[in-house]
Amino acid sequence: MLRKLILSLCLILSITGILAVSPGFFKDPAVSPDGNQICFVYRDDLWIVPFRGGDARRLTNTDASEWSPMWSPDGSRIAYNSNREGQSYIYTISPFGGASTVLYRESLALVDWFADGNSLLCTRYNFRFGSSFVKLPLSGERPTLIAEIGDRYASLSPDNTKIIFNRYGDPFREAYQGSLNGDLWQLDIATKQYTRLTNTPGTERYPTYSHASNTLFYCASDGARFQIHRTENLNFERSTKLTNFEQWSARDIKIARQNDRLVYELFNEIWSYDPTRLLGAKVSRVEINIPEDSWSDTARRTTMTNEFGEYAVSDDELLVAYQYMYDVFAMPRKGGESRQVTADLGGVSNMLFLNDNRTLLMQRLKQGQDKLFKTRIDSTMALQPVDWFGQDSLFVESLYRDQSGLIMVHYRDQMKGGNVAYTDDSLSTFTRIPTPWVISSNVAFNAQKTHAAFAVVRDDTWMREFYIYSAMDSTLTKVFTDDQWISSIKWTPDNRSILMSRAGNIHRLDLIPRDEYEYDKDNWKEIFTTELSEEPIAAADSTADSLAIDIDEPVESTEEPAEIAPAVQIVWDNIDKRLFPVVADPSSYLSVVKCLSDSTFLYISEAQEAGGSSSLIKINIYGKNQEQEFSFGRNTGRFKEVGDFIYYLQDSVLKAYNPKTSQRRELSASLTYDYDIKTLNRRVFEQVWGAFGLNFYDANMHGQDWDKLFSIYEPYLEQVQSISDLETIIDEMIGDVNASHTGFYPRPENRYPGKAVAYLGMELDYSDRLSEGIRIKTVYPGTRLHYLYNIAPGAILREINGKLITANTPIDSLLLEQTGKTLRLGIRRETGDIEAVINGLSWSQMRSLHYNYKTEQSKQLVKELSNSRIGYVHIPAMGNVDFTNFTRDLFRDNSDKEALIIDVRGNVGGRIHDMIISLLIKKPYAYSSSRRYSRESRLEPTRIWNKPVAVLVDEHSFSDGEIFPIIFQELKLGKVIGFPSSGAVIGTWEYELIDGSSMRMPSSGWYKLDKTNMEGTGAQPDIVVELTPNDLIEGNDKQIQRAVQELLDELNQ
Repeated sequence: MLRKLILSLCLILSITGILAVSPGFFKDPAVSPDGNQICFVYRDDLWIVPFRGGDARRLTNTDASEWSPMWSPDGSRIAYNSNREGQSYIYTISPFGGASTVLYRESLALVDWFADGNSLLCTRYNFRFGSSFVKLPLSGERPTLIAEIGDRYASLSPDNTKIIFNRYGDPFREAYQGSLNGDLWQLDIATKQYTRLTNTPGTERYPTYSHASNTLFYCASDGARFQIHRTENLNFERSTKLTNFEQWSARDIKIARQNDRLVYELFNEIWSYDPTRLLGAKVSRVEINIPEDSWSDTARRTTMTNEFGEYAVSDDELLVAYQYMYDVFAMPRKGGESRQVTADLGGVSNMLFLNDNRTLLMQRLKQGQDKLFKTRIDSTMALQPVDWFGQDSLFVESLYRDQSGLIMVHYRDQMKGGNVAYTDDSLSTFTRIPTPWVISSNVAFNAQKTHAAFAVVRDDTWMREFYIYSAMDSTLTKVFTDDQWISSIKWTPDNRSILMSRAGNIHRLDLIPRDEYEYDKDNWKEIFTTELSEEPIAAADSTADSLAIDIDEPVESTEEPAEIAPAVQIVWDNIDKRLFPVVADPSSYLSVVKCLSDSTFLYISEAQEAGGSSSLIKINIYGKNQEQEFSFGRNTGRFKEVGDFIYYLQDSVLKAYNPKTSQRRELSASLTYDYDIKTLNRRVFEQVWGAFGLNFYDANMHGQDWDKLFSIYEPYLEQVQSISDLETIIDEMIGDVNASHTGFYPRPENRYPGKAVAYLGMELDYSDRLSEGIRIKTVYPGTRLHYLYNIAPGAILREINGKLITANTPIDSLLLEQTGKTLRLGIRRETGDIEAVINGLSWSQMRSLHYNYKTEQSKQLVKELSNSRIGYVHIPAMGNVDFTNFTRDLFRDNSDKEALIIDVRGNVGGRIHDMIISLLIKKPYAYSSSRRYSRESRLEPTRIWNKPVAVLVDEHSFSDGEIFPIIFQELKLGKVIGFPSSGAVIGTWEYELIDGSSMRMPSSGWYKLDKTNMEGTGAQPDIVVELTPNDLIEGNDKQIQRAVQELLDELNQ
């Protein structure tokens, strides 16, 4: 009987587990005013669950995303954001369900409810301030501006006279300390005065007013996690910590108006704080059950026709292996069914067939890191790791077969990349090539496999060095040093020269001195030595130049048998002087593909412009007798030589061309591909972990145990339902390292289609609400509204394309999908009404207009304050174009100035700091004069700046925009003025993941001469001047004012 009871109980528990599950990754919790219910987001829909936990009830069910729910003060409505109409609009819905109502079709972010329940506090984006606070009535009228600077994590005071919000701060970098750490600020709505409430080294976020007492709840970092605090009467010196979380941070606090119950996110769960609870823990997890069949079909199926990725062709040209999406397939080259080789979504970076023509060697992912695998194309397709010295500890960077037939494996360890080992098709012995630096080119052996040539890059000078390696005695000899990148190295069959692509053009290195006329033909000799024949001359074969397409019968060769090449002989004396250009094309990248004989080779010319054509060209090693063999067409790449054919991809279609016979091939493949999205997300996580752990510049991972972090986060992959869930895991994991200048950018997955809003080249005034039209606040110079129609601030925009603007008209809705289209604006000026015709502008065009306007304002301010004595140049980024613009602006606009302000505030980074510094440290060394231009002597060099300079920096200066002012200080070139930069000083590159997601890979660190890491410390100004929110709103640029004053003082000394 007892046994039956136990079995019955187990059955009940089992059925309960099926009917209601707690999958995790709940977010955006909001608690009802009475504290009894929680509205939250799960899988992009709104749900409601009791405060004590239990079964959740679905509130919305759309294909779009919903987020940021907020209960009305009386609990009768829930407001939330949704993108269901292509923009971020605000909707309301009853907590009991039913249809949602859109409040206003303008892109706004929901923040809080006003106490009367008739209006919402929101933020609205603008170019000048970012997020501004606005008040949105539920009556359908246009929102009005409250204050220019705000943030979506904010809370209205119970009497609605103040707003507390967090400014700056990163939700995933709890350990961050710097100028972009989060502080709490208070806004007095009536006076528009901002007051800083906290000023700690760490971050405070998510402020929430109590409506039952004089308490403020907020989160503060303890250096590792965000903990919940409370303070009375805004006395932050006597705040009380309410939580002590060790593993996860509390985020996104919401409060019950009647009793101070709190709900908040804790990683993938929702937790609560209950001050009304007398017994038991006040802090607890909210148990949420989803009483629906939560099964989600993670299987995906797609069909493919002629969409080849990476590929390999067997030497007998009977088999083709290729990548489609995340796996490898094989098919007969002559056509037939494609068979799946791999099924674990490990992708492939490179692959080749061994000389048995059936074994495929691959470079592919294992736990996120590239390893070597092999498989035989047979009925089993069994995948095996390759047994070599790097099997467990090393990571493969590339894999290919060189012209000698040897297999090259580029690999790296935890500290250095650019190593190479070679092997034959037995894969039994891998031989390392000794090199003092990172190998940066292909490694090319001669046909006899006695010598190899390659280039390296020195990381101390960034010069390239060319080496010849002797496989017979493992010696390495440097041939020359160069400042250009080298690739596509090939030996001529006679071992007398080496061809290479150098800076995109083809050069020849002669191992022995050669006669450049050795292959020239004396045509007079043939005339004088040949007897005239009386036999009639045969007619030319009219079919000689016809093309054979997809003919597989062997073509009889007319070539003479190849002679045995002599052994490699090298005259080392002056060998570095025997590097000669062969052919160049500034519009194309040229690469050697095949040597036809001792004297002639083929190269591929690929146009540098996007979508340009590629051609196969034959030429003499001395650059003579050039002729085009074949045009591959546009959008081609991945050229590979297999036998007599050159295979390539054109728009993902695999094609081939035989230069001997002019035969062409086009391969056709189709398949149905099944994969599992859950497995794909796991592979992405593994790749992020593997790539970040291998490439992050600090091998110590900022003190974190990277393997341990994998073991912490990996189990949560079982709960991942979407790419956004995976994004949460990755953001948390990378955040633990406290690395700047990085981020995970997920693939678009079931992304609801958005609709872009066009811009008008002006800013509108939301500070008041007119019954007809909306006032124009700013008109940007350079627009038709400015130079053609003379529209000035204060004019009223009345109509857009004939639609009258009233107090209830959302401007965004009139501009949806109007970018690049003609817009007719009805504008009322003081002199009368006009119709202005313009084109709708894109976001980037509008941003450029705003930048130019803001920069011109700063320039005019410096001019006025200095009485035209001081010049001004702003550098927005650190790219080559920016350096060109900087030098142009410096000497075009400021040559007659006595001093200069270089402004890198808001600079987004790049890598031109050395170019700017080099210009600034140039000193005059001579005079020159010219009777034609001037009788006066002029300093040489002419384009130097040897006058006083000051540099402006702020918390938004980024990466190389921080390195420049740091070096400027180190070299004592002048004063740095402003606010400390954020310390986001890491060299990064974009790393593409297997699924199309990407991340910024922080791969190089920067340090001062005293070894201080610039990351985390940034640029520390000599004179610190902070711009408060009120300064920014009033246009009171105290940083420019101080820089002008400092330079004037220096000039007047």
